[in-house]
Amino acid sequence: MQLIEQPNAEHTVMKVLNILPIMPRAAGTSVFCGEVSNVLSGLGHDIAIGVFDAGAKDSLYPVAPGVRLLSIRDILSSNEQYDIVHIHGIWIPVLHRVAMWTRSNSIPLVWSPHGMLTQWAVHHKWFKKFVGWWLYQRWDLANADLLHVTAQSEFDDVRRMGLMNNVVIAPLGVKITQVQCHGRVERKTLLFVSRVQKKKGLVNLIKAWSVLRSEKENWRVRIVGPDEDNHTAELKKLCLELHVDNEFEFVGPMFGDELAREYASADLFVLPTHSENFGSVVIEALSQGVPVICTKGAPWRELETRKCGWWIDIGVEPLAHALREAMSLDGVTLHEMGARGRRLVEERYTWPSVANIIEKAYTQLIDRQDRGK
Repeated sequence: MQLIEQPNAEHTVMKVLNILPIMPRAAGTSVFCGEVSNVLSGLGHDIAIGVFDAGAKDSLYPVAPGVRLLSIRDILSSNEQYDIVHIHGIWIPVLHRVAMWTRSNSIPLVWSPHGMLTQWAVHHKWFKKFVGWWLYQRWDLANADLLHVTAQSEFDDVRRMGLMNNVVIAPLGVKITQVQCHGRVERKTLLFVSRVQKKKGLVNLIKAWSVLRSEKENWRVRIVGPDEDNHTAELKKLCLELHVDNEFEFVGPMFGDELAREYASADLFVLPTHSENFGSVVIEALSQGVPVICTKGAPWRELETRKCGWWIDIGVEPLAHALREAMSLDGVTLHEMGARGRRLVEERYTWPSVANIIEKAYTQLIDRQDRGK
């Protein structure tokens, strides 16, 4: 059976433990866990998040005062009881210990792979994952009471891996704020926001940009996000080799109001990713009225169906073609596309609506277990 998106869950107070060993500010997994926890806590549920270092609050994704941050080590040695345990992410060995702990305590287990079962993700650094899959990960996931995925494409990945569990589909969300005024700058801005890592497709972006000619004369590219594996240095070197170094700005990570202003000042947003279970930066851009170019490495067909962007094949040529088309449009047309994107986000991708789906799934899971006793 597949659970589907059905809002307005009957309100039952629950004690929920999320497990997210690493909870950096700039990661979709952190955003989902943190924001859903904040909403559910505000509804009166007792919400806790287990991390490796609960004392490092300044470096963790910010959560509401009512959300407890706990050490995973302390959780595993305690006798505290929970109605639901929800694990976020896979492959980290400590998650196997948590799964065993939930089974020994007969606690219903929800598991979110968060895009780590896409074909690209599974084949990246495949050997350790192959060993982990057959040692513990496949068995742990198969024995979860419920799997959570963010899109139909991720549901397909789950089934492709042979997992036949019940599934709930709940996307990522965004905080709806007033669209900020676009400040005038000397050049128009193509914006990228995400971790600067190989799977994000920035090599393709630089190569596509280099083949554009007069279309990019009044444009610049802003790369916003934290570096991983020294990939920024590799990209800067490629920019030099292709003579576009004066057109790319690598500005590091941004958060909060500073990031919102960055979105608002952009004319176009691009996510040239090889693999993404959702792509929360897409809705962040759309919520600020910015049209989006995104590859089919992310499940964003709505960019086409709602006429608020471009959903393209992965590769240099499709990306260059989309950039050329988008950058040739006048400001009025781009603004109209951005307005349609904003309406899409307001209709489907707010955190209260996402948390409502998760709350209903938790409630149904607890009810099923109670009936089985």
